[in-house]
Amino acid sequence: MRYEFDPVKAAANLAKHGLDFADVDGVLNSRHRLDVPVLRNREERVQSMAYVFGCLAVLTVLHTVRFGTTRIISFRRASKVETEVDHEWLENDAV
Repeated sequence: MRYEFDPVKAAANLAKHGLDFADVDGVLNSRHRLDVPVLRNREERVQSMAYVFGCLAVLTVLHTVRFGTTRIISFRRASKVETEVDHEWLENDAV
């Protein structure tokens, strides 16, 4: 999958969350990924969550599609509530 992102935003994300936008594949290519549609500033976005074994944590990627390319907006560890939602989804709804 092809991604694009703002390099300044990626550097700020790395400093704040310790996660590099270049590593979003662990979430976006997971077979056990939960996608939640989000609308912000009239832009359709997707919050994708998945357990990433390399980090031993649920990570979340906020992204959108612009001109056929996935644009990364944010990449961070999931909050406690998001982690609980992901675990509940895996137990009950994941195929």
